[in-house]
This record gives sequence, structure tokens and C-alpha cells, in this order.
Amino acid sequence: MSTQDITRAEIRRPSQKRSQARFEAILDGAEKLLENLPPSAISIHAIAAEVGISPPSIYHFFPEPQLVFSALAERYLKRFEAGVLSEAPKDVKSWQELQTLQYRAGQKWFNEHPAARQVLLEGPAWSSDIRLQDLDSNLVTAGRSIELMTQTFVMPEIPDLHDRLVEIIVINDAIWSLSIHRYGLITDEMEEQARRARIAYSRTFLPEYLPLRADREDAR
Repeated sequence: MSTQDITRAEIRRPSQKRSQARFEAILDGAEKLLENLPPSAISIHAIAAEVGISPPSIYHFFPEPQLVFSALAERYLKRFEAGVLSEAPKDVKSWQELQTLQYRAGQKWFNEHPAARQVLLEGPAWSSDIRLQDLDSNLVTAGRSIELMTQTFVMPEIPDLHDRLVEIIVINDAIWSLSIHRYGLITDEMEEQARRARIAYSRTFLPEYLPLRADREDAR
């Protein structure tokens, strides 16, 4: 059993609607606190005061504050995976442009969700459970990148492409996290630095030019 399995097992996930509503309200309260406070400053008692319920009611679901943030990370990752560039734009002409659009959509999403920035881009530094969730999500995002590329381009056989794209996400997240540490959000200047790093690494395994699929050529 992994560390992730042990940590997640400590969260008591409700099955009844009333309990589910309280579970979600706890996460909503923690999310609101995260807009102004770092996770280290948020206690179970602070969440209880924000939500208007007793601390034991929160301990019933989350024995430790960290588990609240773990559940929030799960919520945010699902929203991120569902909401960022699900279809390849029809006027894209190069993989460099497609990759840039995909990540800039991610930049926009994170900048619009301050609590998610703290949990997902800073959380892995202080929570091994969130780190494991983040790595699992990277696998999903890398797979989505392959789908977007395959929708748009005639793809050659590239060994370990999925692994390489996961590595790009890790490189990118390091620069985005640095931007958040310095400026509180992902600035356009730091996103440009991340873009250069992504393109440079991608060129070690992708050809400079990928031909468009026939249906994409016809649509131009």
C-alpha cells in the first residue's frame, strides 16, 4: 500500500446527502480561507468558524487539517482536467503553438483560482499526499496533450512520448510555482520563461515540424 493510500484512507467520505453537503461545505470554507491565508495558518478551528459548525464535525471527516487540503487538491485537479483546452483549436499551425495555447489556458485557470494555486502549485512542497495526486494528474494531462496533438497533426512514432510530456509538466510547474512564490500569481513574464523551457525540452524528442492532418488542412 502506498503512502497516498494510507493518507486518503483517513478521510471519512460520507454516503448520505446531508453528510455530503457538510463535507463539501467544509471544503468551501477552507477554500475561502485560502484566498487570504497560507495553509499553514489554517486550523480545523478556523475552518469550523468559517463554516459555522463545530470542530468535532470537521474532525469526523478530516482528523488532520492537511487532509482537508488533500480533498481540495482532488477537487481542483478534477476541475482543472475537465476545464482546460479540451479541444484543439482549428487554426493551429504548429505543435509549438498548440502547446503554448494549452499551457496559457492553464495559466489563466490558475490565476483565476487563488486557492487552487496554493494547494496544487505550492501544496506538493509540504504534502506528500498532494504531491502524489499531482503526479497522477500529470499523467492525465500528458495523455490529453497527446490527444490534442493527434487530433491536429500526423504524429510519428515517438518512444516514451507520454513520459516526456509528463517531464515537461514538471518543468513547467517548477517555474509557475516560482512565479507564485515571488509574485502571488503566474505572471506573463514567468509564463514566457516557462514556454521557452517547454519548447526547448520538447525539441529534444519532437521534430521541428509536424504536418497537419488532412482534415485540418481542408479546414484552412
